[in-house]
Amino acid sequence: MPRLIDLSHDLADGTVTYPGLPPLSTSTFLSRADSVGRYAEGTTFDIGMVTMCANTGTYLDTPFHRYADGHDLSGVPLERCAELRAVVLHVEGATAVPPSAFGDLDFEGCAVLVHTGWSRHWGTERYFSNEHPYLAAETVAVLIEGGAVLVGIDSLNIDSTVGGERPAHTGLLARGILIVEHLTNLDQLPPVGARFTAVPPKVAGLGTFTVRAFCTLPDGDGAQRPAICEVVIDCAAPASLAQFWSHVVGGVARVRSEAWATVRDPRPGGVLVAFQRVPEGKAVKNRVHLDVWSEDIAADTRRLVQQGATTVGSLQSDEAGTFQILLDPEGNEFCLVS
Repeated sequence: MPRLIDLSHDLADGTVTYPGLPPLSTSTFLSRADSVGRYAEGTTFDIGMVTMCANTGTYLDTPFHRYADGHDLSGVPLERCAELRAVVLHVEGATAVPPSAFGDLDFEGCAVLVHTGWSRHWGTERYFSNEHPYLAAETVAVLIEGGAVLVGIDSLNIDSTVGGERPAHTGLLARGILIVEHLTNLDQLPPVGARFTAVPPKVAGLGTFTVRAFCTLPDGDGAQRPAICEVVIDCAAPASLAQFWSHVVGGVARVRSEAWATVRDPRPGGVLVAFQRVPEGKAVKNRVHLDVWSEDIAADTRRLVQQGATTVGSLQSDEAGTFQILLDPEGNEFCLVS
């Protein structure tokens, strides 16, 4: 059975999340004693009330938090905050988390969770210190370029609170990349393999609200099972081939180096296709090829031929369906299928 890891702090009457913001306050609207007589004999209810700032506990920021014309909580798509593939950076001890923390991790379409260890100070004055960890401005640029859809941190703020500049909030939210702050228990997560969820209520006119954030691990013991994480194609020109395949799957070509480029199918669960430069050219028919779903094979064939593809034969049909064989610009076979 999958294992769930709770990543949210507990909240109680008097909880303070950020210096200068009001504490959470709980009260009772209808007590059990007062509900006697309103219902059948022996049936009572407790109806509570809570007064709190939207920035309380573990919370999610939307673009409206930073920009007047950005979407608010009611505009958050579930696919941007639920069941996201998680990439966890364990950088405990760092203050300004540098770009080098990512190494060669691919996080396109992922929730990037930054484990700094600062959550251990939750509930103490130390937690509010300006010495808390945050993302360096250069790291924000890497997250944007790498295609992250959500960024979380277990610290007071994703930005430095020294001075008034907020490059992480400014850069990430401008591009619709959601932010979750005040996470906890990130030390229990592996670098890859978990699924992250942090869903806020659909409150129009608010840019931030408390969430119950958690990760799902595939096995009860947290063990990592072998899994196919990408399809790699050998080629001579990774950048140009990734650009071609971005037209095939509708994703964004991302060039990691002269020898490595990627593009991911942007739909939920979409495959990552990587292109690796090798010295030898293609000599024989591929033993493995990609099938790409198409709702209009003829139209997609014309579109991809304009981008450099070559057709092999004509449109074919069999008991499995209809397909068109094509070659990409370096001669790798693939099929459009319906």
